[in-house]
Amino acid sequence: MEERYGKSESLAAGELDIPPMQAPEITDYSCDVLVIGCGWAGLNAAYAARKTGADVLVVDKGTPGYSGLSSFSSSHQWYDPEMGDDLQACLDEMVMANEYLANIGWYQEWAKHSKETYQRLMDWGLLTQYPTGSESGHWVDGDWRHDDLRGYHEEFLYADRRNRWSEILTENGIPYVPQTMIYDVIEENKKVVGAVGFHVPTATMIRFSAKAVVMCMGGGSIKPTGFPTSCDTFDSDWIGYQHGLPIVGKEFDDFHFSASFAPDNVLTCNSWTYLENIWLTGGDISNETLLGRAQGEAQNLILPRIESATKGLADYHRTDLQPSSGRGKSRSGVFEDPRKGKWTSDLPKGDTYGAAVGMQLHLGCGIFCGIDDLEGKTTLEGLWVAGDGCNGSCVSGGSYLAATGFTSNFCSTQGYLAGEAAGKFVSGREGTRIQEETWMNYQKEILEPLGKEKGFNPSWACDRLHAIMSPAWVTIVKTEESLMHTLGLVKSFQREVLPLLRARDAHELRLCHEMQHKALCAEMKLRASLERKESRGYHYRADYPYRDDAYLCYFTITKDGDDMRFDRVELKEEWKGDVNMPYQERYRTFRFPGEQQAKNLPEDPSIPSGGWSPMKAFSISEDPKGGE
Repeated sequence: MEERYGKSESLAAGELDIPPMQAPEITDYSCDVLVIGCGWAGLNAAYAARKTGADVLVVDKGTPGYSGLSSFSSSHQWYDPEMGDDLQACLDEMVMANEYLANIGWYQEWAKHSKETYQRLMDWGLLTQYPTGSESGHWVDGDWRHDDLRGYHEEFLYADRRNRWSEILTENGIPYVPQTMIYDVIEENKKVVGAVGFHVPTATMIRFSAKAVVMCMGGGSIKPTGFPTSCDTFDSDWIGYQHGLPIVGKEFDDFHFSASFAPDNVLTCNSWTYLENIWLTGGDISNETLLGRAQGEAQNLILPRIESATKGLADYHRTDLQPSSGRGKSRSGVFEDPRKGKWTSDLPKGDTYGAAVGMQLHLGCGIFCGIDDLEGKTTLEGLWVAGDGCNGSCVSGGSYLAATGFTSNFCSTQGYLAGEAAGKFVSGREGTRIQEETWMNYQKEILEPLGKEKGFNPSWACDRLHAIMSPAWVTIVKTEESLMHTLGLVKSFQREVLPLLRARDAHELRLCHEMQHKALCAEMKLRASLERKESRGYHYRADYPYRDDAYLCYFTITKDGDDMRFDRVELKEEWKGDVNMPYQERYRTFRFPGEQQAKNLPEDPSIPSGGWSPMKAFSISEDPKGGE
């Protein structure tokens, strides 16, 4: 077998005794349905497509079950009318709590299929319950600083759901190709005919001819420093954008805690979440449950991150941080409800945000398939998208406040629907092999960074982009001035750095291409944040610190030559709630810093509120009531 770029030639002879990586034996595949990515969405897409009788192949940049966020997801919820769930109350609350941007069509589709999704995953052994660290005694003496992570991992390794992914594929006759990065999908005459990529350990080129492709490639972050986003690097956004598909939701950034004394240490705030079984969480899905969650999330997440960004941190020490109070406990008190969940072993909650700069809003960002789409079908014939960060379903609106806990079930449901549709699509169709000329051109393009004698290291470039995008005035407290300034820096980075990225080995080749994706999404995030001149959900503009119903729309970004084109997608009227309701009644989950003053609202101690931002100088002083 051929040996390729498995280790760096820049190392002195004998410095590291690393055996050369072996290139894969098969480099040319053909199938009916190609599924790219194998997390919750990809696994279910592959299974559903196979059930239609299609010949299915899965390719993953890492290893199925261990890539992206699927290996980390910690909770699983489903809609169950037999447990008293009230669909109409649920829909009403989703509309309100997710800031009137939630795609209710997708939420109804999830409610329709979510219980069968739960049962399928349970039958597969992916939701097996076993003792938490505290229940098993590995959370020593109830002190998170002296827990026995290794012992717990070894005792319950047999039940680790991540081991089941590849087994499920094999049991259902679905072959998979691991450690292979898909560079692009291939279209001919506006139809998808497959994809091309390379084996990450050796840079060996691999061709995948297919009648249909389902992308389940996850989301991304600029640089994860304290949150385990793994290999999520906006690959699908980049691919979709190059093919003229619209991208949605870029102005809404997710965020996660990190500890200021150890900001890059993933285990400090996430160790038990990674090791313990998934929680069957949420209790009943009712108006009361969802409203309580929405207000709690606002109090615990949105407002504190803005406050810490604008006012700084206290002088914390490691021993000062208090453990979290646990998650997954039912608010319903219904004993028979299996979703009442389990308390997780305590972890320090952290004292600062920015653990995954640029991370997309769960279920709200990605390739947009249209306001009425309910299967992930793109406008490129033969291409479907599914899953968190890949399909911009917008089911979580602009905040995720009332959607917390159902991501793994929703992605599984969405993946199943996309895979089923793709499987039915290929029935009776003739396949087309990727043309040799196209194949050779892509080889040259993909391997180009390996041929440079001089250039910039992609890890260094990632640090530079992280430094540009990580300040609080870029992602948390935004203004016209800060966004325009940062956009100029990103454009300079794209012009001066990206063309000179150089790879010394196969690993760095992957990083070079991922940097292209990250830089593109950085620009998208900034431009989308400039476009939405209001504050809503996870998007806070200190110069527009209030909700403005003129922006009850989705903004999509589409490639238009060398430019980014923005289009408004108007929401359905029934998704907007009562637009005639008084402002102070319509928006009751929380108040942004400066919102009360800008809108001249009365005091209401029942509504969580942030103080006036120190960036008050950037507010619209000539219109103190925000246009009213």
